[in-house]
Amino acid sequence: MHDNLLAGVAAAYIAATLLLLISVFRSKQDFRNLAILVTVAGVVLHSTVQYRLWFAPGSVEINSLDVLSLCALAVIAILVISPMLKKPLFDAGLVALPIAAMVVLLEWIADLPGTQLAPRSVETSIHIVSSITAFGVLAVAAVYAFFVALIDHFLRRHQLNSLIRTLPALDTLEGLLFQLITAGFILLTVSLGTGLLFVNDLFAQHLAHKTILSIVAWLVFGTLLWGRHFRGWRGRVAVRMTLAGVLLLLLSYFGSKLVLEVFLDRSWQI
Repeated sequence: MHDNLLAGVAAAYIAATLLLLISVFRSKQDFRNLAILVTVAGVVLHSTVQYRLWFAPGSVEINSLDVLSLCALAVIAILVISPMLKKPLFDAGLVALPIAAMVVLLEWIADLPGTQLAPRSVETSIHIVSSITAFGVLAVAAVYAFFVALIDHFLRRHQLNSLIRTLPALDTLEGLLFQLITAGFILLTVSLGTGLLFVNDLFAQHLAHKTILSIVAWLVFGTLLWGRHFRGWRGRVAVRMTLAGVLLLLLSYFGSKLVLEVFLDRSWQI
């Protein structure tokens, strides 16, 4: 997709990243607040682009970068909304914002083959929305797992730099991590349930890998939540399982589709 608004979205996300970095290393709340405002502007522009794409009159052609961009929008929107919910998630923008900017720039520049979307029922729409939202929530969880691993690394070596000092305490981060995993697991359950009930040929050849990898990811997150509740799992175990689960979802949602579109110049339904 070559909507010129995407350039503005990328610029907003990059500017917000720089402002957030300044707020971290100089401990200035004003820069953090400005970063949030700039991110909100980026989300508004990003939402406008996605609305034009997905709700365009007539047939709609979607490629994998468009779907990845929509997932990036979900991630950034979660970060922006989090201060209103008294959840300190916006610091994850240090990782999420530059990745979102890169995805948006690729969406603007690259020219991948697309897929014509068929008319969707309410049930299929619920499946799509829950899938993308689940990926967004669990992607934020992956960023927080990275922060948990980073803090644990420096604490073990008794090294506390300015970035580590600005992040919440390790116990707080782990609590947020498991809240995000729980929410993402519920959404992923809805996604798989609606897919099994309402999506035709979910285990057909072109969807089998996606379905199997999603189920394996669901089992990973379910096992992690079970281990947290009954065995007290935390720390490195939680980090590794979270990253493994998100990697499985990433491969499920985009891996084979990107290979087909970029290297084989083929396309298939999302």
